[in-house]
This record gives sequence, C-alpha cells and structure tokens, in this order.
Amino acid sequence: MSWVERYPVPLLSGPCQAAAAIPWGVSIRLQPRQVLLKPQAGPAGPPPPWVPAGGATSPNTAMRRPAALLLLVGVAQAFRICAFNAQRLTLGKVAREDVMDPLVRILARCDITVLQELVDSSGSALYLLLRELNRFDNSGPYSSLSSPFLGRSTYVEKYVYIYRTHKMQIQDSYVYDDKDDLFTREPFLAKFTLPSKDLPSLVLVPLHTTPKAVEQELNALYDVFLDASRRWKGEDIILLGDFNADCGSLAKKRLGELVLRTQADFYWAIADGEDTTVRASTHCAYDRIVLHGERCRRLLQAASAFNFPQSFRLTEEEALNVSDHYPVEVELRLSLSRAGHGTRPLSLAALLLSPLLLLLLLPPQLGLGA
Repeated sequence: MSWVERYPVPLLSGPCQAAAAIPWGVSIRLQPRQVLLKPQAGPAGPPPPWVPAGGATSPNTAMRRPAALLLLVGVAQAFRICAFNAQRLTLGKVAREDVMDPLVRILARCDITVLQELVDSSGSALYLLLRELNRFDNSGPYSSLSSPFLGRSTYVEKYVYIYRTHKMQIQDSYVYDDKDDLFTREPFLAKFTLPSKDLPSLVLVPLHTTPKAVEQELNALYDVFLDASRRWKGEDIILLGDFNADCGSLAKKRLGELVLRTQADFYWAIADGEDTTVRASTHCAYDRIVLHGERCRRLLQAASAFNFPQSFRLTEEEALNVSDHYPVEVELRLSLSRAGHGTRPLSLAALLLSPLLLLLLLPPQLGLGA
C-alpha cells in the first residue's frame, strides 16, 4: 500500500546543507520496499565445509568452526566508488516514484557516489534522496557533502558526495581556485579517511566538463591533480565524472594527446570502448574514472558502467526519466577495520553473542567441552 507524506517545515539555510525540508503543498508518493526471502526446497546438498570428509565430528568442533567462519566473513570486502550524472536533478524529479526508486537503488550499491547536475536550489531534493536512501536497507547510514552552485551563467550545478559514514569520513574539501577561468564548473575536491591499512586516505576530484571545451578542461584537470597532491601530500587520487570524453565532444586522436593520457601514472579504468549512455542510438564513453597511485591500481578489482535499465528491468523511456547516463564505478578490495571511525554500534543480540562465539573458538581443551 502506498502513502503520501507532506512536510510543511521551513527551509534550512546555507549552500552546503545536506538536509532541508519540503515546501508547502508538495506531495511525495513512495512505495514501501520489502525484501522477501523464500526457503528453497530441493535435495540435500553436500555437507558444510566445517564437517570432515568422513562425516564424524564432535558437537563442540562442529559448532566452533562455523562460528569462526562467521567472524572472518566481511574482513576483506569490495569498496565501490561511483560517479553518476543524474541529469538535472530537481525536487520535482525526485518527487516522482518512478525516479526516486531507481535512484535509491543505484546509490545503495555504492560506498560513495559523486552525483553531478544537482540543480535544485531549495535543498529539498537532496534531503528527500538521503531520507529514502537511509530507509532503503541496512547498508547505511549515509551522509552527504555538497559544493556551492558552480557555473558561469544562470545555469548552475552542484557536485554532491553521498557516502556511507561507517566506512569513510571527510577530512577536508575545497573548490579549486580556477584563476584562469578554464572550467565551467570547477572541481570540488574532497579528502576522505578510511579505517583501512590498505588505503588509509583517498582524494576524489570530480569534474563535469562542458562539451564545448572538453580538451581544455581535461588538460587543466592535471593542474588540479597537482594542486591536490601538494595540498594533501598524497598520491592516492581518483579523478571521476562526466568528462564528455568521446564521440562528437572529443576525437580519439585528441583524447590520446591529453596530459592525463600521456603521463604514465594515470590509469583510465573506464575503457574507451565502454558505453556510458542510456540511449540505444548512442555508444559513447562520456563518463570516466581515472586512478592515480600504486595502491589504487593494486587494489582495483573491477571497473564498469552500471546498466541500470537492464538490472532494474526498465524500458529505455523509463530509464531516461532517471538519466541519460549510466553510473560508472570502480571496486577496490579493502580490509576495513571493525573498530574504524563511524562503525555502527553492535546490537544487544550481537553483544550478548560475542562472548559465546569467543568461547566456541577456544581450543577443545579450553572450550565448553573441556
């Protein structure tokens, strides 16, 4: 059963507020989301991995070994970084259920997403999006960091980072000082800390180029990279966003001559042949993710565009209501500390079970059966 909610609350002030309220009279109709788990009937499968080949095992051993497996699960995990041009994201757009639902499902796949083309001036679109994302499943909580509005004319946009707070925290951020006015929308850089020895910090540099000056802006992006390297004294930097780096906006020959292509330390994770567009009539790698740093390269597991119409079984027309771009993403394999910043508090049940699980892991001479 669907419901309608109204939010007659005053708007919050400030250009970078993540939470605002819904203006008087705006109705939001959303469907409750459910995940149904059904037991699967069928013949008995092979014995679980903790049972020896002969089948004989003591009750204590049989209990201890699955407990050990449970404690080990999730130490090394995929950390997904995404960039998504949401195509003129307004309050009216996110208020539509057929837009909100795919948007939330896209964002919930990622540990951090750089959204582009947020054009809502009230702050309510981002508030609504975060609210529904935090209600969607147990993968949150999520928070956000927004740039000021950027642009040269009356048309302006924001960059927005949406990230899981129990996996990363913001250390610093700034809008690049574009003294020569080379960018239509200056990059909004952010440095994050992660509870991981593999990658303790990471810098993200988003850019949404204008199609008329792609080559100029992408070459200037190298200077932004140098600025971030000097400021934060690090080499683990990811450049990402809608670069418009293909088809009519940038010829293949000119692409190969970019500074970011001729410098050996940059790895273009989203390949030139990738299609990042929704329309069947186009095949262009507009959206890109570029890695710098030995650790980023070593930890990289996968990179691709996410074909959300196919995954969510949407027609092209339905998908275009959301965006004409696919999100692009990279997966890094990280070992995240359970004691890291922002770790979600353990439930009462987990606290009660923890001593029991430790007892089950003791050697037989010290355990419950001793």
